[in-house]
Amino acid sequence: MRRLPLPSELLQMEAAGDRAASVQLASLRELGESLREHGQVQPAIVYPDSDPNDSAITYRLLHGQRRWTAAVLAELPTLWVVIVERPSDVSRLLRQFEENERRAGLVDMERALALVSLREALQREQGKDVPWSVVEARLQVSEGRRHDLMRLLRFPPEGQAIILRYGWAEWTLRPLHQALSAGTVDAATATDMLRLLSEQSEVTAPIVASLVSAYVQERSPAAPVDADADNDVRQRGKPEATAAETATAASAPPDDIGQRLMRLRRQIEQLQSHVRREADAERRAAWRGEAEQLQASLEALLAELRGP
Repeated sequence: MRRLPLPSELLQMEAAGDRAASVQLASLRELGESLREHGQVQPAIVYPDSDPNDSAITYRLLHGQRRWTAAVLAELPTLWVVIVERPSDVSRLLRQFEENERRAGLVDMERALALVSLREALQREQGKDVPWSVVEARLQVSEGRRHDLMRLLRFPPEGQAIILRYGWAEWTLRPLHQALSAGTVDAATATDMLRLLSEQSEVTAPIVASLVSAYVQERSPAAPVDADADNDVRQRGKPEATAAETATAASAPPDDIGQRLMRLRRQIEQLQSHVRREADAERRAAWRGEAEQLQASLEALLAELRGP
């Protein structure tokens, strides 16, 4: 239920500069030191299980993922666990939902995924379609709240992963998922905006609304359009051509260097898909020469940005 990355994954994310991973690790390290100094107050709960892809797995956590992760990070030799019988999928999901909500509360994306997982488990168990009203009753979630949470699943998988990692509430992202539902922004643009939000020190509903508003205004026929951006749109024929740059318009002028860099990154990502389809070795060699020159230019730019 609690969708916490593995310790090794969190460490890799932190090393890559992921702000959310750094925050999570700070809390987990603090918990690990508490376990070391004061001992473990409550056990983790595990049940027997196996994994065909990993013979070393003999148990799975039912409760206590944060305690286990903290113990691994703190390099504690043992963890106090209580072994219980393997629960049914429905029982496991209900127990994990109740435990996490009682302790610290799940984030909204975890709640949305829990709703879907529980319905699927109930349908497997009963062998028939299960109405949402049954799921709502089991998790004590109102119909309106369930509708709100499910809107987060309109984002594509990459967007959902970002929302999950940063724990943003549904109402905070409401201006964006409403624009996505209305077709004002497409999936690629919405994901670009979520990436930009992940770089902000604070994310609020007004900030999200400003990003969406700036995008809409820049897409308006009456708005002045940057020549390079206009060329991108004609080439691609899709609104996502300037998704990354327009998402930053709320806080940057049209000629901002950050916008240009984001546009360049998006163009390079598109070129990759074309290169994969090209089989002519001679043409690929010529492109490689151009790419190497681009790499040299980018390295020079990075050196300039790093400063003395």
